[in-house]
Amino acid sequence: LFDNSFSGKVSEEVGSLKYLVFLRAHNNRLRSPLPNNLVNLKKTREVYLYRNEMYLDIPALIGSMEDLEDLRLHENEMTGKIPDSLYSIRKLKQLWLQDTLHCEEVEGVEYSCSADSDVGFSGTISTKIGNLKKLKALFINNNPIGGVVPTEIGLCEDLSRLHIHKTNIAGPSPRELCLLRDKNLNSENDQGVMYADCRPNNKTEDPFFACDCCTDCCDHTTKVCVADD
Repeated sequence: LFDNSFSGKVSEEVGSLKYLVFLRAHNNRLRSPLPNNLVNLKKTREVYLYRNEMYLDIPALIGSMEDLEDLRLHENEMTGKIPDSLYSIRKLKQLWLQDTLHCEEVEGVEYSCSADSDVGFSGTISTKIGNLKKLKALFINNNPIGGVVPTEIGLCEDLSRLHIHKTNIAGPSPRELCLLRDKNLNSENDQGVMYADCRPNNKTEDPFFACDCCTDCCDHTTKVCVADD
C-alpha cells in the first residue's frame, strides 16, 4: 500500500488481521490517529506508516506487539510520550520517530505540513531502554523530547545509529554511550553515526549536550549541524 496517494483514516479493523506480518502504508496521505487496535497484531514484524499525516500518540499497549522488530512513524503529526510498554518489545531493532510535522489547514481542505522541533514526542528516554538489547537504530531528532540520556543505553550493544539532535535532551553524554561509540557508533565505512546538539549553543555558548564522542554536532539554537556546513 506504500507510495500511493491513499487518503482518509486507518480503520480500527486493521487489528483483526491477526496473521499480518508486514504493514507498509508509508508515503501516502493518511490522516488519522494510530489505531488502538493495532496492538492486536501479535505477529506483525514491521509497521511502516511514515510520511503520512497521522496524529495523536502511540497506543499505550503497543508492548503487546511482541514480534515487532521495526517501527517507523517519522514525518507524521504525532505527539505524546513514548509509552513504557514499548520498552518491553525485546525484538525491536529499529525505532524511527524523527522529524515530527506541524500541520495547518489551508483553505479549509488541504493541509500544509513542515518539520518542527517544538512539536512532537515529549517526555524523556526511559531507563527501560536497556531492555531493547537488539536495538540497532534510534532516531528521535527534531522532537521536543528532553531529559538526559540514561546510562542504561549502554546495554543496547547493537546500537549503531543514534540521532538525538534538535531535541531538548541535555546534559553530559554518559560514559556508557561513549563506550558504544567506540564499539559501533562510529563513522568507519559510513556505518555508525551519532548526532547530538554538541556544537557551541547559539555559536558562542556551551554546548546544550556536552559530548566528545559524537560523530556530528548540531547547534541547539540555530539548528545548524557540522554536516550542513
